[in-house]
Amino acid sequence: MVYSRESLVKRIEKLKEYRYDLREMKDITLEYYLKDKKTKYSIERLLFLISENILDFLDHMLSARFEIISESYEDILENAYKKSLLNDPLYLKMKGLGGFRNILAHEYMRLSDEEVFRNFRKMLGMIDEIIQSLEAKL
Repeated sequence: MVYSRESLVKRIEKLKEYRYDLREMKDITLEYYLKDKKTKYSIERLLFLISENILDFLDHMLSARFEIISESYEDILENAYKKSLLNDPLYLKMKGLGGFRNILAHEYMRLSDEEVFRNFRKMLGMIDEIIQSLEAKL
């Protein structure tokens, strides 16, 4: 794959837009999330888009710069860590994102409202660090 800085910049801009949307929902409680289907669907979709964007960015970097083709979404994270695209603390925070993305994408039976809400809160806490890290890799 050919390295496309422009494509990566667009992904970061989109990620910043998603961060704004995520922050707009920061005051939502678990109780409200459980009761309001529209909010639930919005958060699930936003988490999917964020996860997909981050994983696509890292996958692009791996294939273009290192000629690495990952076998799964979790492999993308592990390979990005091995190639220093993610530092230790961020990698540990993001570990599991690939599997969670799959759960959201395929609505596996094991999708639980509590798990989605925990990941919503977790993403709120790490989205700035993720964006900073990705921008630094450009």
